[in-house]
Amino acid sequence: MRLRHIEVFYAVYKNGSVTGAAQELNVSQPSVSKVLRHAEDQLGYPLFQRRKGRLEPTDAAHELFGEVDHVYRQVRALRRAAKNIGTRRGGHIRLGVLPSLGFGVIPETIAALRRDDEALSFEVDTIHSRNIAAALYEREYDIAIGYGSVAISRIDIRQIGQIELFIAARRDQFSPPDGLVDLEDLDGRDFIGLRQSGPSGDVLIDQLDRLGIRPNEVVTSRTYYVALALAKRGVGLTVVDEFTAREMTSDDLALFRFRKPIRIPVTAYMLHENSESAIFSRFLNSVEANLKDRHPFDL
Repeated sequence: MRLRHIEVFYAVYKNGSVTGAAQELNVSQPSVSKVLRHAEDQLGYPLFQRRKGRLEPTDAAHELFGEVDHVYRQVRALRRAAKNIGTRRGGHIRLGVLPSLGFGVIPETIAALRRDDEALSFEVDTIHSRNIAAALYEREYDIAIGYGSVAISRIDIRQIGQIELFIAARRDQFSPPDGLVDLEDLDGRDFIGLRQSGPSGDVLIDQLDRLGIRPNEVVTSRTYYVALALAKRGVGLTVVDEFTAREMTSDDLALFRFRKPIRIPVTAYMLHENSESAIFSRFLNSVEANLKDRHPFDL
């Protein structure tokens, strides 16, 4: 199928009629019908059947649409990227960040840089720790920012700060006498776990496993904000990073520090060939300064 075939097929499939497709594509109805017939002739099988005034996709069309939808989205993304490149006046950075970092530190950094240089532009997407390497190899992002500091082939890492982990629980469910949590306090308690959530969850899990401490893991979550929302509703205790905690605290939810603080590095990852980029270094310097200047979290 040619690109025009894909565009017309996609529009007819989504709209259910030649009329709707023509309006969406801003072309005439005969033009849509002609391209559709040509596509069916090339494929050797019908894509639609007319029923009660609508074009109903055939089984072959339903199967084909899954592939066409993927290609169509890529083409639209390519067109947007091409348009954006032509309108940029300054540097551009594509970022992949953990969801918790998207709450405060990254938006604050972007806002500060944009105040100094309005020509800068950004793309920001959330990413899971396990996908960082693949996303960088495939050039989805220029920089990925996450927790931990695992060495990865062809990827440079730079520690730009650290964060502290806290225990979150409803005030009527958990309250250590002196406000500090010992790992032993978690033994046997209903707990919202963060297994497979990445390096931050692994740090706590490793310490619990090493000491033989077994919380009653009633729910497993891969993101802090889901775990915190569950804790707020009384499902159990959970661990949370300070960025998420800053944004999602409430009157009925208490946060407690560990007696022996648990801290993990905030790390920037980028392909080796990008590590000397002045604009990337400027951005990371700003993120690092932002992390360093943040006031201690007041519980």
